[in-house]
Amino acid sequence: MLNPRVIRLLLSIAILLVSGTVVAHPHVWIRFAARVQMQGTRVISIAEMWRFSEGFPVQLVGVDALPDNGPLDAKQTAIFREQAFSSLAGAQYFSHLFADGQALDFGDPTGFRVSVDHGKLVYTFVLPLKMPIDVKAHKVSLGIWDDSFFVDYEPDGANAVTIEGHAAATCTAKPFTDHAHPIFNGIVVPQAMAISC
Repeated sequence: MLNPRVIRLLLSIAILLVSGTVVAHPHVWIRFAARVQMQGTRVISIAEMWRFSEGFPVQLVGVDALPDNGPLDAKQTAIFREQAFSSLAGAQYFSHLFADGQALDFGDPTGFRVSVDHGKLVYTFVLPLKMPIDVKAHKVSLGIWDDSFFVDYEPDGANAVTIEGHAAATCTAKPFTDHAHPIFNGIVVPQAMAISC
């Protein structure tokens, strides 16, 4: 007779197979950096950089050739914005800013740029908050992830998230495991940053 723990494990695997979850996995890999723009103790915007893994299918976007290094021209940037960036608005550009556990809304992104750095595609842009949030009055956290895990986001180095702008000297960004917002049907627990002053 099988051990009850083994039976539970087999049942879990069967449920995952039936639901199709097991076949899902990242298809796009991005290393990110985020600069939390502050005025005093209020977060006003998030400036982000996404560095795609090599092999981003630029042909699907409709751009024939990219420079070896440097920024794309205005026409190519507009194509990327239309074909491979603006559609992410419904997902809040995979950027999750929470105040006391409630998701905050971003306005339209500004400063969208596309460049190539050592063969890798790079997006930079700024997400302004619709309403700035005071981190002294609320528990604030920032995470960058795709709930479906189709896109895998990883921090670009140990100091991928920084505080900038005219922040109070006491403001910090500290990493933590965000158990309150599991992704990929609860299988993956993302990393996030606690923003406080």
